[in-house]
Amino acid sequence: MSITFKQLRTPKELEPCEGLQEAVWKFNKDDIIPSRFMRILCKHGGFAMGAFDGETMIGFLFGVPAIHYGRPSQHSHMMAVLPEYRDQNIGFKLKTAQREEAMSRNIDLITWAFDPLQSRNAHLNINKLGVIACSYDINLYGEETSSKLHSSLGTDRLLAEWWLASDKVKAIMDGQNQEVTKIQPEKGLNINKTERNEQGLLVPIGSDLTLTDDVLFLEIPDDIEGMKVSNIEIARQWRELVQNALLHYFDAGYYINSLQVEQDGNTRRIYYVLERRTKPYKSPCFPLY
Repeated sequence: MSITFKQLRTPKELEPCEGLQEAVWKFNKDDIIPSRFMRILCKHGGFAMGAFDGETMIGFLFGVPAIHYGRPSQHSHMMAVLPEYRDQNIGFKLKTAQREEAMSRNIDLITWAFDPLQSRNAHLNINKLGVIACSYDINLYGEETSSKLHSSLGTDRLLAEWWLASDKVKAIMDGQNQEVTKIQPEKGLNINKTERNEQGLLVPIGSDLTLTDDVLFLEIPDDIEGMKVSNIEIARQWRELVQNALLHYFDAGYYINSLQVEQDGNTRRIYYVLERRTKPYKSPCFPLY
């Protein structure tokens, strides 16, 4: 199988994006972005890229013109890949194409929103692409949408900031920094404590909002979707804890710089690594680079 990629510009080229929105997120017509609207935004500063298996579009990315910190940027509003084509680096390649096109227009910042409890997506964003995050929105799209993926836990989102020309991002994209350097947790650095219940589910048992160390660890569940099915109440506890912790520590001057994955027997332990901002800044994250 050979996957090809093509920038989407015309109404005909963009039309399959509507079907993919329905197939991937199970959106109804009210939540699907029409291809004609995508066409207008692409014509005036936006960007769309499709991934194809033969003539069939199996994934796409769509970004819109934006202003962040008073500078021209792009907000990557949607990226979808059909389930049967996941884990083949397609999302990474779509993002790579988006970065190259943005930098050709002297755009050095792309942002997008992602669910703080989705560990696989967080790994792609933070470890494979090099984004940072220091902003948290509660129910960005409302409590629910027509997608089952957006049910039961609201639509809280982190804002990914992808500083395209930063040393960190350039090293990662050039393949020089693909392995994340693990930070050894020390006593007192863990924001939250956890335990496993009789089902084997990871349960949050409290958090500490008084820490002031330079590096902090916030654990999240490895598989929040499975947890939503097996025990929705525990999943809701996770949403509340992560929401409160990130809102507090972002306000206290921390940002997410990496995601640490630890193997614990047959399970994985996932930690956001929060670091204190130490440099003077006008905007929350940019001068880190």
